[in-house]
Amino acid sequence: MFRVPVSVYMTLGPAFVRPDDRLEEVAAGLAMRGISALPVVDPGGHAIGVVSRRDLLRVGVLVAHDGRSAPEWSLPEATAKEVMSPELVRVASSTSVKEAAGLMVSHRVHRVFIDKDGRLEGVLTTRDVMRAIVDVRFGAPIHRFMSRPVQTIAPFEPLGAARRLLTHLDVRGLVVADEGWPIGIFAEQDALAARHRDDGTAVEQVMGHEVLIQGPAVRAYRAAGRMASMHARRIVICDHGVVEGILTGFDLAGAAAAA
Repeated sequence: MFRVPVSVYMTLGPAFVRPDDRLEEVAAGLAMRGISALPVVDPGGHAIGVVSRRDLLRVGVLVAHDGRSAPEWSLPEATAKEVMSPELVRVASSTSVKEAAGLMVSHRVHRVFIDKDGRLEGVLTTRDVMRAIVDVRFGAPIHRFMSRPVQTIAPFEPLGAARRLLTHLDVRGLVVADEGWPIGIFAEQDALAARHRDDGTAVEQVMGHEVLIQGPAVRAYRAAGRMASMHARRIVICDHGVVEGILTGFDLAGAAAAA
């Protein structure tokens, strides 16, 4: 299972940024494409690093403005090369999806890059692995792969506190819960999109309102299909009105690697 080569599912000619691109340009490119990271490619077409939403959140700074009750979070005047991670996980196009998914898990990344003759040819992401899960109709129940415990935050908590939780807990998203029930998601893309909002803004005003909720017995291929069709990055798993766990593309990559 999942022995098919990554060439079947990878994206050819992926979007990228140049080493000298400013961080505001990088953030705009991530938001426009709805992706979490972009490779940094030199003029010769060689990938020299990768810059992610997490990198941008890591270097963000608080700036105080006269007349405001709370400071604003901003990106510094820096370039992609200055904040990128130089460690790219590279594979050949003949590498199996199973092996690539295993590399994602072992390196704790959401994508691997495909090289050809030293130049960037394509990228395989956790979303692509989800497509493979749908194609092979991988039927294991999702409770086997979900992450727990689930990190939650109340809707009235300030934006600044939510940003700090994302960083300190090393998670990509928080479940916004009202009296224990999920009403939204505050993820890295929401933190970046709200970078010009007052740090005291309530999380509920900037969170994503689309929450995909499933039961623990749902089959993996069905969960992956729903995530893909709804462009969701995670599923909140509830059982009898209680939040039991969360399932992300990274968790599904781990399932493919172990299958």
